[in-house]
Amino acid sequence: MQSGGTKDERGFAAAGRLRMSRIARSNRSFADKAALALLATLAAWSIFLPFAYAQDSVVETPTSPVAGNAPSPKPQSGTGIAGSVTDSKTGEALIEATLQLTHGGEQKTLTDVDGNYILELPPGTYDLKVYYELYQGRRITGVVVEPDRLTTLNIVLTADKDAVEEVVVEAKADTRKEAAVLKERQRAVAASDVISAQEIARTPDSNASDAVKRMVSATVVGNRYVMIRGLGGRYSTTLLNGVLLPSPDPDQRAVPLDLFPAGLLANMTVDKTYSADLPGTFAGGALKIETNSYPTALEAKLKASVSADTVSTFRDRLTYRGGSADYIGFDDGTRRLPGGVPKSQPVLLSETLDAKKIEEIGESFKNVWTTRRATAWPNWGFSGSVGDTRAVGGAKVGYTFNLGISHKEAIEKASVAKVKFENDELQYRENVASEAGVESAGLNGLANVGVKPDGRNELNLFLLFTHTGEKRGGRVTGYNETDGKNIEATRLVFTERWLVFTQLVGDHRLPSYDDIKLRWQGNYSFVNRDEPDTRDIVYQLIDEEKSRYKNEPGSGERYFSSMTDHSGGGGADLTFPLPKVGSLEVGGGAQYSARDYWSRRFRFNFVGRRDPAPLFLPADQIFTPETIGPSFQLNERTLPQDAFDAGLLVAFGYAALDLTLLDPVRIVPGVRYERSAQTLQAGTPNAITAEEPGDVDRTYDDVLPSLNVIYAIRPDMNLRAAYSYTLARPQFREIAPFLYFDFMRRRSLSGNPDLVETRIHNADLRWEWFFAESELLSAGFFYKHFVDPIEQVVVDATQGDVSFTNTPAANLYGGEIEARASFGHFTPYLQDLHIGLNTTLIYSRIDVGDSQGPQTNRTRPLQGMSSYVINASLGYLNERIGTEVSLSYNVFGPRIAEVGFDRLPDVYEQPFHRLDLSASQALGAGFKLKLSGANLLDQATTYKQGGLTVYRIKPGFTGSLALEWSY
Repeated sequence: MQSGGTKDERGFAAAGRLRMSRIARSNRSFADKAALALLATLAAWSIFLPFAYAQDSVVETPTSPVAGNAPSPKPQSGTGIAGSVTDSKTGEALIEATLQLTHGGEQKTLTDVDGNYILELPPGTYDLKVYYELYQGRRITGVVVEPDRLTTLNIVLTADKDAVEEVVVEAKADTRKEAAVLKERQRAVAASDVISAQEIARTPDSNASDAVKRMVSATVVGNRYVMIRGLGGRYSTTLLNGVLLPSPDPDQRAVPLDLFPAGLLANMTVDKTYSADLPGTFAGGALKIETNSYPTALEAKLKASVSADTVSTFRDRLTYRGGSADYIGFDDGTRRLPGGVPKSQPVLLSETLDAKKIEEIGESFKNVWTTRRATAWPNWGFSGSVGDTRAVGGAKVGYTFNLGISHKEAIEKASVAKVKFENDELQYRENVASEAGVESAGLNGLANVGVKPDGRNELNLFLLFTHTGEKRGGRVTGYNETDGKNIEATRLVFTERWLVFTQLVGDHRLPSYDDIKLRWQGNYSFVNRDEPDTRDIVYQLIDEEKSRYKNEPGSGERYFSSMTDHSGGGGADLTFPLPKVGSLEVGGGAQYSARDYWSRRFRFNFVGRRDPAPLFLPADQIFTPETIGPSFQLNERTLPQDAFDAGLLVAFGYAALDLTLLDPVRIVPGVRYERSAQTLQAGTPNAITAEEPGDVDRTYDDVLPSLNVIYAIRPDMNLRAAYSYTLARPQFREIAPFLYFDFMRRRSLSGNPDLVETRIHNADLRWEWFFAESELLSAGFFYKHFVDPIEQVVVDATQGDVSFTNTPAANLYGGEIEARASFGHFTPYLQDLHIGLNTTLIYSRIDVGDSQGPQTNRTRPLQGMSSYVINASLGYLNERIGTEVSLSYNVFGPRIAEVGFDRLPDVYEQPFHRLDLSASQALGAGFKLKLSGANLLDQATTYKQGGLTVYRIKPGFTGSLALEWSY
């Protein structure tokens, strides 16, 4: 309820604010010049000019991210809702009638002396309520706000001396739009960076892994895994619609972002500071993926795309004879483990398995070991979506459905080398050429159905599935120092990955209890990764016409593995308004993940000692019914550590205060309690030894405090400071005593059951200025101190085998700057041009202490951390003729890919300068044509060790063409 002062006094105050507004408008040209000056000096970190400008001028903005109580005269342009509030009988203007946004933000505004108002809002659909002393409140629903337009809404109120009602504006902004997500970023508790579907559409990016690298301080490793502020894996979490996702890859904690096609994304946000409502596993940041929600009006879209690249398309690629469903990414059973293979014992000579039975089992495997050539055709993709909101029996029912399918073919040619010291000089030891032909297919779908029976209750049911299948035929040729000969190694692989996620969410406002907000959710996810029948075979090249089968581990092997993860849980939170103070949010819940992993290894061992002739047979003739038995015997090589069952239960509760009583300072202290129970039981009845691998059973109780302080220097400018204490848990793979052989690196990787949690102290300071819609400047600094950080270390100097260990401590420092602006500040003729720039500088140092072992350096930067990341974009958008052009650039600094050992230096991945160009043109009747080019500079991915190149691959230049129809 609004109170204080007579009507004349309120009118005098409003008139004073109106005069200040006129002063502000006279200074806008100066504001433009200040913005341009800041852009020009951004690289020099000149962030002090805006503060000086803030003291010398007043810029009237109707809303503030913290308070925003100032009345606002009706402007001539902008995006939002504007109009007047008058008496229904007399038509008299109602001065300082209140409109307030409490759902989706906290903006508030008052009418001026003429009864006019404005609410600056991002595009979307809104339900409004307005109130005034001694008048009945009114609700208006379904007000649509379009980009760059003010929706006029004139409101009349009826006098009622018994009616004094609070105003509520219930909003559902279109979070696919750049302006909407920037407005959310400005109001958010945590310091964050965001990219919208609208921005992604301006680039050639086809999935989330392509798009996320354009965000501040974000890089991508292996074209799949995100690193934030130089931290990845266990230090960066991925949440889908607010729920922590498990990874479908057993060797990675990070979720592979190539699972998420760009067409399913509404936006992606990276929270850089921690708040109590986030999972406690936080260090680099939390990547929050928000998928498309249902629109407020009927929308339909169809899209077809085709792409080609200079390395692969129309060239001969390696492949092999597989199954009938390989083209669509599914194995039809061709690669399944033969039915005769016993499930409860190893394939070894025993009382139940004699030599004849083992011979029959060996002959039952598919005899496909060689690659062949096939033409790599252009890549293609199709997608479609439809959504709408309808009135059904007094309720609003919304829905959206998306479906997409894609197919890609590629050639990957790389050079791989190993180095050594000889006479104190670093020299090449081995140098081989690697070639792989890759065929992949994707299928994805999304469904979202929501019901809003009234303005205070809403239910949403969400379902997402993605499936990818990849068929890979690879060959490595070159000199092997161990053998003293040239070798030829072949690997045939097929991998399937599934992700199914479903969630039910409820949002409720409880008017009988002081407008308490209740939000709850329940979720279930299924993640699966299958790798059936991976085959490795190696030959020694005697001369140009003769080769010999290498009868050693790693040759003649077949490998089967499957990983399944079931995860489910739920939670609820309540937000209590605290009059004149702010609000209190409390919540709790639990999440459980159960992972089942198994693998089996088999190898054909040469037993025909009297007749070595079969060793010289080609790969497609060496393992036949004629040779299996007399010359080769199938032996199981599965170890006790090759299978495990694991579980992780995390129960949590949290509380956070959002204090605004010191307006314009907003203080958000919070605390989170997490109890985690992690278990792992390794072992398999198929193991060839009776070794007991040992189990893991541990429980942690963690109290995680956080503090975010936001000072609204001006309604469009924030200064943020934050501190938090968070953690990182070892993943299942890191504590599993499982041995995995890396085919490309020719080394083994094993887990460590003795790992403990990592604890992290996080501190942040950020300044941000949202000086216009879709335009901003920001600069920030951050510091992180790690206790018991988990690092990958070399444990065997001979082969470079690696494992994981807790090192004593690590520190990380960094700074970030970002700018988005329009050239319209120079002249209105350039208003269609816009520029974006963000830069991150990072320094880190880790001391591995007693864990140094054979590693060369005791202190070094964190593995995988780039010392700098730069993103830049230049765009042209002319909505009048439907033309959009975008040029984008990305580069990351050198980062450690492999830790050096036995005096050898660390291996560094070199900077990759990526330049992309995208252009689209509206054709009329809802059609749009888009042409894109990626990697215009034709850069190569290069790893160097002490100045010598040890790995190099060129992805080539990619061009794509897409035709889209929208309704």
